[in-house]
Amino acid sequence: MRRLSRPTTRTAAAAALTLLLGVPLSACSGDAGDPGGESPDAAASAVSEGPPPVETVASIGEVTGRLTGLHRARLTTRVSEIVDAWIDAAYLGDYPRTDFADAFSGFSEGAATDARADGALMSNKALGSDLDEVVALQRRLTIDALASGGRAVGVTARVVLTMRLGGEVNRKERVACSLFMTYRDGGWQVFGYDVTRGRAR
Repeated sequence: MRRLSRPTTRTAAAAALTLLLGVPLSACSGDAGDPGGESPDAAASAVSEGPPPVETVASIGEVTGRLTGLHRARLTTRVSEIVDAWIDAAYLGDYPRTDFADAFSGFSEGAATDARADGALMSNKALGSDLDEVVALQRRLTIDALASGGRAVGVTARVVLTMRLGGEVNRKERVACSLFMTYRDGGWQVFGYDVTRGRAR
């Protein structure tokens, strides 16, 4: 499903159009009196903590124009922050729950309104009350950029999230989304998106 709110400037619209056409997402030892190594309490704690959470793997994809290494690094950091905030608030977090009000803080007003209307795709709102947990299995971000004067003026953030849903609903799902972003009021902002969601193997 594709949703595009009207960009605020012609530059942003041109950037988005160009991108759309050009883009085919230490071990604990025991104390001195315990030569056996880990204490039972420490071992139990390690088991209960489980594996560390999956982090987003971010990279720069296609760049139209010239974008220096420094600007590439800054762009990756700033776009990753917006994407991670969306993923964490829209799909992960504590369950069961029905409140997803903070899921679209990095979206423009129009795009956030559209995303809330598409809550079954852009968040777990439709399933939240039936879930006990959601675990991310894969988080991947590829940033395609349109650059001018050595700086990015438009971005398509291609996101892939694979997650395991647990509770009354028990399955793996994959969300693939392109977030169309423009720089406005001192920061990057999502003004549109194209998303698909379905079962994962």
